[in-house]
Amino acid sequence: MRCLIRYQLREEELPSHHEFNAEAPDTELVIRHLTEFLHPEVMFEFLPVQPGAKDGITQLRDRMAHARDYLEQYCGLKSLSYMILPEGASSAQGRWTTLLLGGGESGPVSRLD
Repeated sequence: MRCLIRYQLREEELPSHHEFNAEAPDTELVIRHLTEFLHPEVMFEFLPVQPGAKDGITQLRDRMAHARDYLEQYCGLKSLSYMILPEGASSAQGRWTTLLLGGGESGPVSRLD
């Protein structure tokens, strides 16, 4: 599978793009891959799942909130979206999943192929 990432750093005027291939990409892999790309010296780790502590949904929300804080504060991200596509498909056939939306501002949307 092909994973396209569209992200914007706080100090940048326009979004940047990054792409990688993985057998089964998901949100956690997207975040790990992008943080490693932006800051190879640091390995981001999600909060561990605590069996029996809280319900699964609450833990998932906590883990994603922690990841968003890290992306905003440490990596300096203003926005982050990703799209997962089968090999050979164009970005026109996919849909962006938004993880961070910076300040209600919208910039130009570009296609990746």
